[in-house]
Amino acid sequence: MSTTNALLYCAVNGIANNTNGIGRQTKTFLATLARHHHRLSTHAGAFTPYLAVPEPGPATWGYDEDDLRYARRFVEELGGEVITLPYDTRRPFWRPETWRQLSGEAARAAGRLAGRHTKVLAIGVDTPFAGLAHHAGAHPDLEVLLALFSTARVTERPRPDPGRIAWEEEAIAAASLHPRVWVAGIGDFLTRHLKDRYGLAPASLRPWPSGLHLTSADLTPPTGAEAERIVHALGIPAGRPVVAAIGRTDRTKGLDVLVEALAPLRDDVHLVMVAVPTDDDRAALLDSYRRRSAELGLSATIIGRYDREIPRALAAWPNTHAMAVPSRGETLANIVFETALWAQHTGAVVLAPNIDGFPEQITDGHNGLLYDLAPGALTAGLRRALTLTSDERARLRTAAHRRVVAERNAAEHLAALLGAFWQPRTDPVARLQGHLATDARTPRSQAPTSTRHPLEATP
Repeated sequence: MSTTNALLYCAVNGIANNTNGIGRQTKTFLATLARHHHRLSTHAGAFTPYLAVPEPGPATWGYDEDDLRYARRFVEELGGEVITLPYDTRRPFWRPETWRQLSGEAARAAGRLAGRHTKVLAIGVDTPFAGLAHHAGAHPDLEVLLALFSTARVTERPRPDPGRIAWEEEAIAAASLHPRVWVAGIGDFLTRHLKDRYGLAPASLRPWPSGLHLTSADLTPPTGAEAERIVHALGIPAGRPVVAAIGRTDRTKGLDVLVEALAPLRDDVHLVMVAVPTDDDRAALLDSYRRRSAELGLSATIIGRYDREIPRALAAWPNTHAMAVPSRGETLANIVFETALWAQHTGAVVLAPNIDGFPEQITDGHNGLLYDLAPGALTAGLRRALTLTSDERARLRTAAHRRVVAERNAAEHLAALLGAFWQPRTDPVARLQGHLATDARTPRSQAPTSTRHPLEATP
């Protein structure tokens, strides 16, 4: 048996693909390990990372062999492997029947690792792996952490799927009862939501705030020349303030709401929307956004593909006054944090609804703008963003950047998490904080080879 611990990260996005916010979280996790694995091991004890992913192939949403190749090379360099989980690809993926099969396969993989390592921490990322909560008793050295990033009650308002709710409720009930199953506290809103709506026992929580790998190259602001090249290549007209928005063609993202809200401002702004069709045939929504924008006479550029350089350039483009995030439901939006880094010198202020997790990301008038859910409120919020002075926008952007840097360091968060599981009598942040600060100042040319993989191909 190995004397090291094992960390098994189970995810459906970000390993063999990278198409949504959960994929971004996985890429953040990989980048953090690539840069800090040695120091994390020194702090929390030696550990080997493993990745578990649904068997990649044609059924994988946004399958990218380069993503999978990088993931394999990265974990193999650290002694681990990518574990592929078989499942019935003929079934719809986003259903509890498929998730039950995947969670069972992931639990079996964790059990095998428990036979080879001192301790195993299996992290089940989001709803598809919530079923891991039912399998923690398989081995006495196995602990499970459910890292839910949302629930059906948030993302499927007003009529969430009863089957998905039942799946989530069963997992949270199991976590509340089992002494070796935990739930990650990624943010204040979601923690309250899981307690109030799902009955989560507070003692089952382990803090693991949503964060970013702050020193990643793709989170640095583009140069003015880079931003200008990308904006001009997209055909975005000069001379008008830009309102930007990024999201999947998913009703919960509220892009249709933004189109309607811009109608009274049609003569004053240009809309740039990146709307990426999802894996369940929602391309029709993209067409509807384009059609409705034309009917309303909007000046608009609507892009139906994702290239991470586009939102990076838009956020930092001096003419972009607002990065609008009009979601109908959102726990913590990555684009809010990312915009704070991209636009630290010039560009967009974030505008979002005053619901769910947005108030813990944005203090209205301090580091961004919030609007209430009332008729005409989004239009009023857009007007407010457009009438900010240059000094006011700069003040908001500066505050946003400082807050993200202070609160969203993924390396510190992972240190705290692993320390809580494997070194419970240490202060996981204080001991590592100085190391991570020093490491962040290390020139990129001195970073491990694996960190040079581009981690930016996702919305």
